[in-house]
Amino acid sequence: MEKGNINEKIALVGGGSGVYQIARALKFIRPNIVTVQTVFDSGGHSGALRDERGMLPPGDIRRAILALADEHVERNLRKILSYRFPAKNGSSLDDVNMGNLLLTALTEITGTLPQAINEMCMWYGVKGKVLPVSLDDAHIKVQLSDGSFILGEKYIDTRSINDDRTIVGVSLEPDAHLYVEVYDELLTADKIVLCPGDLYTSLLPNLIVKGFADALKESRGELMYVTNIMTKKSETGGFTANDFVKTVEKYLDGKKIDTVIVNDSEISKDILDSYKEQKSEPVSINGDLAKLVKRVIRADLVDIGGGIVRHNDRTASLIAEL
Repeated sequence: MEKGNINEKIALVGGGSGVYQIARALKFIRPNIVTVQTVFDSGGHSGALRDERGMLPPGDIRRAILALADEHVERNLRKILSYRFPAKNGSSLDDVNMGNLLLTALTEITGTLPQAINEMCMWYGVKGKVLPVSLDDAHIKVQLSDGSFILGEKYIDTRSINDDRTIVGVSLEPDAHLYVEVYDELLTADKIVLCPGDLYTSLLPNLIVKGFADALKESRGELMYVTNIMTKKSETGGFTANDFVKTVEKYLDGKKIDTVIVNDSEISKDILDSYKEQKSEPVSINGDLAKLVKRVIRADLVDIGGGIVRHNDRTASLIAEL
């Protein structure tokens, strides 16, 4: 039996696999989940749809819908939403994602992205809500340690940064404003969870949307942060859990994190060796982490599938139990 209030509202904030992994496990123990998704991707098929159709990037939204879908629907229709057309002699459909196409078509039919998301959520029996953090067409802009800037998530993610030019800050160009429904959901959430993922392209872009920090400060909910398990070259290389917390709080306009959840289990040498080429290593925990937040939860959070380190289902259970 899970502890805590079964009817509590939990808001998950982020993008990429961090929200997906947690939401997919959490839906079995909490029915009232809201995911707030980054919409500033500019790479891959999402970026192409953005350029060609004027569509806010649908990739992370598609994944959140799949994560929260009714388990029977998810099992049967996962292949459809996740399907990518294989490469065939330079076809225009090469690597095109079916779920992204579906969201784009629904947006053009219904007239707005939120309506398209609602329609798709009904089809897939989604438990909870999936919301874009903003409806504004903005791009991620990172500042590097040498004072230069990179504009556009796809250029950041191609690792056009080297060891001598690490990321030191992030902004949006132009400014983006919080989607009004997100504000309402954050205000009434019992727990707001900042999810793991690429810090400067998945999590922080949500926090710098105008109105987001204000909503956090006005919310009655507990603010939780699940830190990354591994660092990332030239982005969070060398970061401890303390560094993650301090960096996130820089963008919260004075709001403090209440609870931080960190991994304290060991990862096998074989797995770590596979990450050496990426110059990625486990996030360590400094002794003074407890001085930064009200509560520190240390647990075995590691799931290793296909040699890739991800958060396990225990992460979702901890969020619900605390």
